[in-house]
Formats: sequence, C-alpha cells, structure tokens
Amino acid sequence: MPKPFTKHLLLFLFSVAYITSYAQSFEGWITYKVEMPNPNPKMIPDSLWQKSLREKLGEKGYIVQKYYYKEGNYISEIEAGKERGYQLYNPKDGLLYSWRVGSDSAVTVDSRKTIDTFVECIDQKETATVMGIVCKSMIVKSEMGEMKVWYNKEYLKMDARFYKGHLYGHWDQILNKIGCMPLKIEQMGFMASAVQEVTDFKQVPVDNKKFEMPKFKTVLKNPIN
Repeated sequence: MPKPFTKHLLLFLFSVAYITSYAQSFEGWITYKVEMPNPNPKMIPDSLWQKSLREKLGEKGYIVQKYYYKEGNYISEIEAGKERGYQLYNPKDGLLYSWRVGSDSAVTVDSRKTIDTFVECIDQKETATVMGIVCKSMIVKSEMGEMKVWYNKEYLKMDARFYKGHLYGHWDQILNKIGCMPLKIEQMGFMASAVQEVTDFKQVPVDNKKFEMPKFKTVLKNPIN
C-alpha cells in the first residue's frame, strides 16, 4: 500500500474513532430522587428528623431533580417541597447558575474550583441493583470525607472530555474513572447525609434551547466557592 494512502487512511480512522467516542455520550434526561437519611440517630430522634424533613420538603420528604444532558451541557429542574428551581451548567465560563422559578437573581458556583480536594477512587466488591440494573461500586475519597458511587458502564455513558476541569463534585475524576453517570450516590457525614438515586431516564434528543441562559438582574457568587 503506498505511504500517502496509508497516512490518509490512518487519519480517517482516527477521525472516525474520535467522532464515535463523542457520539457515545448520553443525550436525554435522568430523574434522581434525593433523600437525606438521619445522619446521627443517636443524637437526633428519627421522628424529629422526619418531621423536620416534611416541614422543609413537603409530605414526600425528599427532593426530585430532573437533569437534561447534551454533550457538554446540563441543566436540572429541582423540586423541593413547595420550592421549584433550576441549576444550569455553562461550559463557556465553567459556572453553575442556580435560581428559583420566577426569580431574576442567580447564584453561581465555579465548577473549576473546589474546597474539598480529591484524593482517590477506590474500587469496591459490593454491588447493588438500581432500576433492575446491576451496579458496581467505588469509593471517592477527598480530604473532607468520602462518598460511594454505584454505576454500570453500559448505561448513561458520558465522555469525560466534555467535563474536563469540572472539579466541583469531583466530576472530572469520577467520569474519567467510570465513563458514565452514576446510578446512585451515597454521601454520609456526621451532621449531613444524602442518597441520590436514579428513578427514571430516557435517551432522547434535547433541544439546545433547553440550555439557554435566562437574563438575570443580579448574579451573586457563592461565598464558599
């Protein structure tokens, strides 16, 4: 085979592989149920804890988040009791914008920064089933604690290159490790705990208009970021 043809063939194959890898990224929506277990039953009576949750989050006692993903974009619709809101990731400036329904003010978090430095990901032997899907698990350790991530690489595939540098929530490191969105996340702490689990998802085309930024009168920076 002549050398010039070989060179062009290799370039073509590389381009196809590059495009295919991006095409594998999940596009559609994922709904998560976010529960907050009693972090310290010995100090806080469970009845009191559940009452507090119902007062803040309504009779459901949990938060519902519906995420829409398309390439490097995502937005979540948040339902917490009577409260409704959004959180939008803007890949152009790396900021996460959060606001309530009907508000003209937003608060931002810089996804390129973190106050909780990543340490390592550790594979676990424990498995779990989420929506009938058998999931592997791993521990994500950071300087301030750890969280357990449940996943199956055959579902909700995500190209980590879309979120390179997204240090907030350790998404850069997590996606580089597993190449997909988690089906369940457990974060346990002394005075704060959360369990985020997928309840439904669908791979469908998402209109780019879904990720358009509203015009805000006021944009505030989160003081802890």
